[in-house]
Amino acid sequence: MTALQTTEPVPPVTVPRSGAVWIDGRHAIVATVGSDGWYSTCEIDRGIEPEWSYLALVVHAIGDRERVLILGPSTARLALEREYVTMFHRPERIMDVEPAGDVDAADLVHRLRALAA
Repeated sequence: MTALQTTEPVPPVTVPRSGAVWIDGRHAIVATVGSDGWYSTCEIDRGIEPEWSYLALVVHAIGDRERVLILGPSTARLALEREYVTMFHRPERIMDVEPAGDVDAADLVHRLRALAA
């Protein structure tokens, strides 16, 4: 399993702690913004992990956010939504769950900025 993390400063404004994720059965990209206005991204490769373990790692990377956007093929996307709700008991925080082709970290940060606005 590999993870890569980058951060990008943004103007110090009050923004909701939000997260966006693109996921498929083997790879996930997670972008988050904290209340301090910093955007972070990380990539998670499933490797040989069982699905439940992989989904738990992705949910942990998202964290308990006020708003969450989940993108990706339907099977992985819906499994992640269920795992997120199971762990945090906050279905109302999932703002959107939508299909999407491959998305890179920069596109996720762009979508997250729109969500956080």
